[in-house]
Formats: sequence, structure tokens, C-alpha cells
Amino acid sequence: MRLLRILDITVSNEEETLRMDALSSPPPHLQKLLLTGKLEKVPQWFCLLQSLTDLRLHWSRLEEDVLPHIAALPHLGRLSLNNAYVRNQLCFNTSFLKLTQLVICNLPQLNEIIIKKGVMPNLKILLISSCMELKIVPMGIEYLQNIQELYLKSVSMELKNRIGNVDFPKVQHIPKIYS
Repeated sequence: MRLLRILDITVSNEEETLRMDALSSPPPHLQKLLLTGKLEKVPQWFCLLQSLTDLRLHWSRLEEDVLPHIAALPHLGRLSLNNAYVRNQLCFNTSFLKLTQLVICNLPQLNEIIIKKGVMPNLKILLISSCMELKIVPMGIEYLQNIQELYLKSVSMELKNRIGNVDFPKVQHIPKIYS
């Protein structure tokens, strides 16, 4: 497993739990990791994924804040959180320096996204989908100076209306907005 670059682990149904701590240490050169299944906690070895460029967490439904663990990954370029988190707030307050694509979808309780200044300086694409409780644009979206595309799919009408009206000054620097 030392040469493994891509690892995709998927459970047979959405309620099955992934037992990731059974893996004592991850493959050292892993570049892409897709975990599809419920996680009781973030695996202890997450911080050892120093070569990881692509992380996709699906159905994880984590109750703990996963972002500090993910922010420790120095080469992460793509992050997808699909039904991965059961809290009402995502706060990006630690640097994701190489992140270029961020996908946030199917987070039914999410009602607030906070982006601190300077934490995602290279983000090009932000996709938010099926987060119906999110009624306002992500706080700090104006700090994403290199963003090229914002996708809003299956989001609340309140959010769509704010993008075109009261929050337009926060997103006017984004060349392509799809809703």
C-alpha cells in the first residue's frame, strides 16, 4: 500500500459506519481519498495525509468540526463535503492555501458559512448545493479575490434573492454566478 495514490472506500448503504481507525496509518503517497459512509469521528491519521490533493467526504455526517483536521493538509486542492457534516455552521478560519475547488452539498442543517480573510486565497470554484437552510451568502465571500465561478444549486429562494440584491456588492467580483 505504500505506492497507493487513490483510495475510494464506500459502504453498502448510507447507515453503515466506516471504521477508518482500523487503518493505523494511511498510505504515505495518497493523493486522492474518497470516503463514502458514516464516520463516528475524524480518523486520527488525517493529519498524516501530507500528499493529499483531493478529499471527498460523502455521507459522513460528522458531528465534530472537520475543518481543522482538513486545514492541516498542505497540498489539498479540491474538497467535497456531501452530507458530511451535521452542524449549522462551517467556519473556514484556518488556511487552505492551495484549495482551488470547494463543494458543499446536502448539509440540511447548515445555515451559516464563514470565510475568514486570507484563508482560501486560490479558490477558483465554489459550489453550494442542497443546503436549504442557508439563507445568506457566505460571510467573507468578498475575501475570495481569485474566485471565478459560484454555483448555487437547489438553494433557498432567500439566498438567490440576496445574491441579486442586497448581497450583490459582496459577489460582484465573481465573473460567473450560476443559480
